[in-house]
Amino acid sequence: MPAALLISPSSLLNGGTLLAAALLLAGCGNHDTPPASAPPRPVLVATVLEAPLGGLTFAGEVRARERAELAFAVAGVVREVLVEPGATVRRGQLLARVDAAPLQAQLAGTEAEGRRLQAQLAEALRREQRLQTAHETGAASDAEWTAVQAEVQAARAAVAATEAQRAGAAWSREQVALRAPFDGRVASRQLEVGQVVGAGTPVLSLEGRGRELWLAVPGDLPLTTGQALTLRSPAGNAEGRVLQVGARLEAGGSRRVLLSAPDDWPTGAAVSVQLWPRAPATGALLVPLRAVQLDAARPGDGQVMRLPAGSQVPERVKVTLGALQGEQVEVRTGLKAGDQVVLAGAPALVAGEAVTPVSRLR
Repeated sequence: MPAALLISPSSLLNGGTLLAAALLLAGCGNHDTPPASAPPRPVLVATVLEAPLGGLTFAGEVRARERAELAFAVAGVVREVLVEPGATVRRGQLLARVDAAPLQAQLAGTEAEGRRLQAQLAEALRREQRLQTAHETGAASDAEWTAVQAEVQAARAAVAATEAQRAGAAWSREQVALRAPFDGRVASRQLEVGQVVGAGTPVLSLEGRGRELWLAVPGDLPLTTGQALTLRSPAGNAEGRVLQVGARLEAGGSRRVLLSAPDDWPTGAAVSVQLWPRAPATGALLVPLRAVQLDAARPGDGQVMRLPAGSQVPERVKVTLGALQGEQVEVRTGLKAGDQVVLAGAPALVAGEAVTPVSRLR
């Protein structure tokens, strides 16, 4: 039997409310006594198997959890590139620079325009002051006084607009330098000296702290966010955790899963890992989940219909459940390896009813 992935029984039984409810409702149709002269009912049975001791193996890609695609905020010609892929960098370190001359000229132009408009504003304020005295003594008309006030307001608005332009030009001038946002390693570089780059176009990728592992797993593999795992790789065993489970199925019915990984795993590497959510309990057995009628009052307990050797009359047996392994569940107590359990049709059986077992599964 292929190795399967194990999951905590509490996450199965507490999180599987709909499954438990469906199984319990299906069992509500039981009768207390078998119908008179009823022929043996055909039922599908399965064999109780020993739990495997292995995990599931997948190929994954290691990535940095802290990573960034860096881009210049302004367009320009690259004048300097100071790092190569693989280089270690510190937060704030200069990585590359575009030509600052056009932006410096723009900044100088807005500053000069600002000085000119400041001079016009000062002259308008002096005229306003002179005309105010004349207006108070009746030497200037109301129209003249209103006109000079409007001139001052227009001059102030022009100065404010130019100051905003100057601030924007100064900010653009500062963006010619591309710096590292955190300590890390240069993963890739897409720029050369003399190259024209656009604003917002990624030119460097940086990787920082933390590692994560992307895997493609079968879509029906029961994984939950936060679940603890053991990762087995050629470098040894390591503890991990499920960070994210893809919401949609991809080609072939697979699903993307994101796991935490050790910080010393190299990024960009393709690794083959074996997932062990936990080791199975000693002596644990496996039965198909369909064969179990869950106990809603006692999560972790249930019942199965066991077919004794040489008998056609199943008996109801209480079992203690463990972890889920794919479509099967561990049974800790109540059964032994090789027992036959009713796989389909158990909720409709009544005590003492004879059955005809079919399709014994190994």
